Amino acid sequence: MTLKRFRKRDLADRFMLVLNVFTLVFLGLSYLAGWVSPNQFWPLAFVGMAFPIILIMVSLFILYWALRKRWFFFINVAFLLLRWDYVLATVNISTSADDSEDLIEVMTYNVRLFDKYNWSEQQNTSKNIEDFILKEQPDILCIQEFYSRQNAPSKAPNNLLSSPHYKQIHLKNFFAQRENENDFGIATLTSYPILNKGTIVLENSRSALTIFTDILIKSDTIRVYNVHLQSIHLGMDGYQVLDELLENKEIQDVKESKLVLALMKKAFTKRAEQAELIANHISQCPYPIIVCGDFNDVPTSYAYQTIAKGLNDGFSQAGSGFGATYVRIPFFRIDNILHSDDFEAETYSIHPEKLSDHLAVSSKLKKVD
Repeated sequence: MTLKRFRKRDLADRFMLVLNVFTLVFLGLSYLAGWVSPNQFWPLAFVGMAFPIILIMVSLFILYWALRKRWFFFINVAFLLLRWDYVLATVNISTSADDSEDLIEVMTYNVRLFDKYNWSEQQNTSKNIEDFILKEQPDILCIQEFYSRQNAPSKAPNNLLSSPHYKQIHLKNFFAQRENENDFGIATLTSYPILNKGTIVLENSRSALTIFTDILIKSDTIRVYNVHLQSIHLGMDGYQVLDELLENKEIQDVKESKLVLALMKKAFTKRAEQAELIANHISQCPYPIIVCGDFNDVPTSYAYQTIAKGLNDGFSQAGSGFGATYVRIPFFRIDNILHSDDFEAETYSIHPEKLSDHLAVSSKLKKVD
């Protein structure tokens, strides 16, 4: 190798090393995002949200240094191993176990009000969502952004509510002070008997609510938490800015982009408070636990880590791929099924049907004696 060519390679390595160091700094900050509340230092929440991108970059650096046979390969691997649980919560490779045993099938699905406002611009989306659910027939079904109103039968899940499979339902309006349950809200449907119903009021909001349902499976009482944490509420202009960011385009409206960041900051801090309320309630639960829902935040977030503390993530146990559940952003896994040590996830599926802005998630759980 000539001296000139050697110097070029050495210069390239130095440049990559500098980039790699910056990437590892952000990786470390993303780890902290799961531990530090956005109410204490909110910028970390944005770094935590970027973890999937950071993970991809670190993986590319590992490949680069392996090909170059440089020692920095081991530094990158060591950084990933520091929080391997974060990695498995973001991307996983798993083979499905035998599901022939007596398993409990659980599904969580944000149905976007069964397309009440025709966001999909399709005529049969509401019916298609119902048909999909009734085809899958999970034993426990947790729905976020539920909608049912008698005076709007074309946009209400009539077939779902009248299905003989779902003999029990726990339905609660988002606006916790309202008594009307047949409106916008959150619902848990099950083929098992319901023994008790309760609500964790996160705030009098049109999006944030958690309900818990105690159900009887054989001789065991199981508590199912159905969670919907604070949404960002971007609006059409906000989503346009988000799309421009994702497509690496020049943002047309600087004022709108600042509004998006402000709304995201507000949502981060609200979700942190809501997660703490839910985690405190979970810590006092005397029964085996299943937590389902739309967390509106990624596994490296403070909200997720707070709720998931002491629980197992079905995706980490039996999922495959990146596990993205939010249709607009290809690497966002914000819909989750967690469970206590009383269960093991035998299967974990993210369904490809794009009938809502979220994908349905289901898992078959085995009760551990």
